[in-house]
Amino acid sequence: MRPSKAILAARAASRANGALGHGPVSEAGKRNSSQNAIRHGLLAKSTVLGNESGETFERLLAQHQAKLRPADDVEEGAIEEMASSFWRLRRLWTIETRLFDNSINKRTETDERDRLAGAFSDLAAGNDLNLLDRYENKLHRMYQRSLHKFLLLRELGTNENSQTNLDSDKPC
Repeated sequence: MRPSKAILAARAASRANGALGHGPVSEAGKRNSSQNAIRHGLLAKSTVLGNESGETFERLLAQHQAKLRPADDVEEGAIEEMASSFWRLRRLWTIETRLFDNSINKRTETDERDRLAGAFSDLAAGNDLNLLDRYENKLHRMYQRSLHKFLLLRELGTNENSQTNLDSDKPC
């Protein structure tokens, strides 16, 4: 199915807007930007486990930053919370898959649907699925709250900029 004209137009506008950004210009902006690797490296060390890819997490964080383009450190913090929550949610999905694979491999039925149903029954009899479900819901809420916070901050910043522009039109 081909994307609609509206989607194609939105993609073109997004590419055009993205091409306008060339990084920080002011000295203060350059100083702040130079600290990003240190801050993001610390975030990765506190989020990514030893058997996970820090580079993949950094790409996920960079994608969130590119999509949302934070205006300041407060918005950046909301994006970091989102990326961390999403990363941990992916980890839970991996755990759930492994639990099912292990349980299915223990089953002796010949029909794959029977093996899956038996594995589900085995897992449901324990606490693993309930615990995973609770964590998944928690992480999903954390992501949604961080996104909501980011959008509120963005709206607040827009309103403050509008107010500042209005104030600058006033005679002294």
